[in-house]
Amino acid sequence: MNPENLRLATVVSACIATGFLVAGGGCVTTGASATTEAQSAPAQDTLYPTDYVYRDIEGKPLPFQDTASILEALRTGKIIKRELMSRGVANNIKLVLEHRKTRFHAVLRVINVTEKEETGSLRMVVKYRDSCIFEVAAFELNELLGIGRIPPTVARRVDGAEGSVQIWMEGTTPEDILLEKGRLRPPDKNHWWQQKGVMWVLDALIANTDRNQGNLLIDENWNLWLIDHTRAFRETSVLFGVDELNLCERGLWNALQTVDDDTIRERLEPYLTSQELKKLFLRKDKLIKHFEKRIKKKGEKKVLYTLES
Repeated sequence: MNPENLRLATVVSACIATGFLVAGGGCVTTGASATTEAQSAPAQDTLYPTDYVYRDIEGKPLPFQDTASILEALRTGKIIKRELMSRGVANNIKLVLEHRKTRFHAVLRVINVTEKEETGSLRMVVKYRDSCIFEVAAFELNELLGIGRIPPTVARRVDGAEGSVQIWMEGTTPEDILLEKGRLRPPDKNHWWQQKGVMWVLDALIANTDRNQGNLLIDENWNLWLIDHTRAFRETSVLFGVDELNLCERGLWNALQTVDDDTIRERLEPYLTSQELKKLFLRKDKLIKHFEKRIKKKGEKKVLYTLES
């Protein structure tokens, strides 16, 4: 057995040992079911549109570019090929899917574990979920708020069990790779940091503690794309990094105030526990109050900005 096949076999064996089901070369959790019907609900108009073009395995534009069609392709596309990815630590699997005679890449995430970590000055041990289903929840919330910078992602049932499947962002490069090669030189630094500002607010909202340069993708026009949210949606009301949240993009600020909890609950309930939803709503309220306080103190012009497309 060659090294790559041995590594894939090891992952599959580990999945079986920890209560996962083999899913044709990958493995997916046998945990709580997540319906896919919720993903058909319409999203708010994208606040930060890009000219990114989704492409097939040969680099040609996909014949379907709208989000709804891509989600359908991710849910129903035939799995043609699987390849265990060497980058990252979650044993993700790169897929070739075929939909309407078009083949394209996607990534299957299968992780679903409960971890422990020490936190705070008292070094208290807390538990948190590291789950592929959070990828779907993050995408859905990103759509509800109109951010549109998390690639289309679905919960997909394979052989009776679930994972998350996300379209592969052809032609993008992780930020850490650009930095390593000395090519991290955004042509418009103001626009660059404004995009980062949107990311920081979203990460605070979803309690994402695993943001790093390896899960920031940059396309050829220097648009940021956000991936890897398996460690988000912590059961905490704490706003991580709140002291550094000095600015908020105006469209996102409006969305935070207008998208109500009932709408969010309806969209995310298939993927989050009641406690995870409760903490999300508490963080949302804190985030709104945080920026209301800053606006009152500094004035709108010094707190809110508009991200130009």
